[in-house]
Amino acid sequence: MNKPVIFIILIIALSSICSYAQVPTPPKTYQNYPVGMQLFQAGYGLQTTNSTVDGAITLPNNSVNIKADFAYLRYAIFFKLFNKISGFQAVVPFVWIDADILGVNKKNSGLGDMSFVFGSAIIGGQPLNLAKFIQTPKTLSLGWALSLTAPTGSYSTDKLLNPSGHRWQIKPELGLSIPVKKFDIEFNATAKFFTENSESPSLLSIIPTKTLTQKPFFSLTNHTLYNVNQMFWISLDAAARFGGETTKNGTAEGNSQSLFAIGGSAGLIIPNIHHQFQVNYITKAAGNEYAPEGSILSLSYSYVFGPKFDETLRKIKK
Repeated sequence: MNKPVIFIILIIALSSICSYAQVPTPPKTYQNYPVGMQLFQAGYGLQTTNSTVDGAITLPNNSVNIKADFAYLRYAIFFKLFNKISGFQAVVPFVWIDADILGVNKKNSGLGDMSFVFGSAIIGGQPLNLAKFIQTPKTLSLGWALSLTAPTGSYSTDKLLNPSGHRWQIKPELGLSIPVKKFDIEFNATAKFFTENSESPSLLSIIPTKTLTQKPFFSLTNHTLYNVNQMFWISLDAAARFGGETTKNGTAEGNSQSLFAIGGSAGLIIPNIHHQFQVNYITKAAGNEYAPEGSILSLSYSYVFGPKFDETLRKIKK
């Protein structure tokens, strides 16, 4: 097998599930992986909006402008479980917040909430070693994942905006990937559930903290990818979500969101398969008055490795 085919198959290692901010599941997350593959990823994100860091709660006022910078580290590993390829990952973010709220500048920074993700294939996803994986054509794949975000980050009731949401978040997801020649058509369906935050800060410091509960969000994401060549792919992305009405101190606020966003992504391998880069951008296209405004730009670098990766690749190239 020649060198270009190797690059085409292993470019999927760029996939990630960003647990911070409002970022939808990125492209190529639910394609197959070789058993034993691992990656370390470092990423940066810039979010400009009028909502909390996780995008769950909007501050609906024209005088609210919030900029949040994110840096994160991620580790992922893929293994065989019940004769299917499965994976686990952990993400640790750090957040810098710079906000102008009703003419007052507010800043905050600190560790964000850690996320842990476990997932597995349902259809497709044969647990293959690298040598067999490279020689196996892509097929339709369906997988599931469960993400758990823990309230481990920095939080203070004296701060209106915090790096942490101060509550648990649980996100089940289904992902479908359909290869069509040089294209990949992908759909992800997600629900996000929240536990109660009994110490939610108020917009005005003179008002006591409140107990916050929130209904779940439901979302659908589409990626239409085109594999330009062996080292580069691009994607048109669209995402929609609804729900998330909040209740404070037992009073429903009638602020359920409906949001439609569009964007694009790109992935690049250079100079070899160990070093992989990805960029994602998404912005609000439509929504009701309670949907967050703004956009998100994210960049990531992944170092991909695994047992006998280099040895296997050298043998295949010969």
